[in-house]
Amino acid sequence: MPNIVENWAAGAERLKDFYGRNSFYRKPLITHTVSKSFEGGWKNDYAQSICMSPEECAHLHFPGKFDCDSLTSHDCDSEFSRQNITGALQAGYTATWGHAGDVGMKVDKKKPYLARGFFFGNFDILDKNGRPFTEGTCDGMCNVGVVRKPLEDACEKCHQEGRWHGSVKAQVVLPDREIAFLIGEMAFDFQYEFTSSWMSTKFIGTLEGMLIRYCKDDGKR
Repeated sequence: MPNIVENWAAGAERLKDFYGRNSFYRKPLITHTVSKSFEGGWKNDYAQSICMSPEECAHLHFPGKFDCDSLTSHDCDSEFSRQNITGALQAGYTATWGHAGDVGMKVDKKKPYLARGFFFGNFDILDKNGRPFTEGTCDGMCNVGVVRKPLEDACEKCHQEGRWHGSVKAQVVLPDREIAFLIGEMAFDFQYEFTSSWMSTKFIGTLEGMLIRYCKDDGKR
């Protein structure tokens, strides 16, 4: 059986220097700012697991969604993004929270979803006919703050309950069948409800990114 951790590590190795190999820094590109807000919620069963070696470590696994009916343009959204990056967000993920006793995380072991965790999944945007025109991946960290000291405008702590940060990489099929690339960063504020049999989440999310298009002009003058 393949080792999932080794597969993740191998995938990271394959992506290493991807931008350099494809010479993005040398070629002329067309770029558009993407700035969206969204909100939603999800309720589902969860699973718990324990690793006994080298020391006992408990984990909580939760399959969730970032689904919402529409993306709202923020002030920074470009006109191109307002016209083309619209529709219903349909992003499924699995979140895994780690051992509540880790250093710096004074978390009640009865509330493992407040510990540091990570998530990964798909990131799709559907058109008005319910077909995905943006397909990609999302991944990131749960209950962490990355905007922290020593940054000058620090506003978070390293353990920030309810705050998720993540990234998006996706293919976008534009109306004329042109293929573009969406790269972005997401931030979420989460509220959790946890019982003995199910867990639910409510979230508000932001997406800040760029839509990158190929320049048909070779840039020579």
